[in-house]
Amino acid sequence: MTAEPAAVYGVDLSAAANSAGASTWVARCIPDGESLVVEELSSAAEFLALDSTARDDVLPALADELASVEAPAVAGLDFPFSLPAWVLGDDDWRAFVERTPAEWGTLDDVDGPKSLFYRLNDASEDHGGRRRRGTDDEHEGQDPAGWRIKTQTYYGISMLLRPLIANDRISVPPLLSVPDPKLTAVEAYPASLFDQLANATRTGYKNGQRRHVKARRNNVAALRQEGVRFEGPEADDDAADCAVATDDALDAVAAALVAHRNYPDAVKRDYTDTECTEGKIFGLGTGRS
Repeated sequence: MTAEPAAVYGVDLSAAANSAGASTWVARCIPDGESLVVEELSSAAEFLALDSTARDDVLPALADELASVEAPAVAGLDFPFSLPAWVLGDDDWRAFVERTPAEWGTLDDVDGPKSLFYRLNDASEDHGGRRRRGTDDEHEGQDPAGWRIKTQTYYGISMLLRPLIANDRISVPPLLSVPDPKLTAVEAYPASLFDQLANATRTGYKNGQRRHVKARRNNVAALRQEGVRFEGPEADDDAADCAVATDDALDAVAAALVAHRNYPDAVKRDYTDTECTEGKIFGLGTGRS
């Protein structure tokens, strides 16, 4: 029987300047055999007991919280951990992250998400137009610095991953390996997970119309079939309602399931050189054993 983590976290990241704390959702779960029990599901501001929802207050506090969790723990984080390999140049991933946000690998004059988008697009012309990572192609993901998710990528890397990896007991497979990690952080992509789950839907579950709510309810049911428990003596009784009410909460639970299903195998498996630079989106995994 594989050793279980003390806690499993899922984070659906928003990096909006004034509302990151309201739009970022965190699921804190505990393993129970084959099940994953949702113990807490709330916005980051509520989870961290902050009065502010501003990005500059919330993301550093979230990084501190994740760095101080009871060991061993695992977290699934829903944002791109890296950029295409050519952007990193001669840097290894850790050096690349440590230099952000002042420097972004081989890109010049990056001072925010918009300039990251424009500089990467312009420079990609000299690299075969490559704006995506191999793992993005594999999971039909978006360009990590694309217009829709450039802000999550910019601040997720520079304001969440950078302070996290300053702790020598944080492992980020396949990008950073440390002995006896306190926290293992894996990249999650909930849309891809739902693509893998029976009776779930990859698209059509975001937004607030009736059909979107129905799709979220179906995805919650699919998570239950996969062993996620929203009820019980140690579960948050309102968690299922939250996951149906908002796709951000639903994605946080999905990210937690990805983390649970890939722990601790993610730190043991073999990876390609490209994956060790660009990162890897983890999916449903092989289950607990």
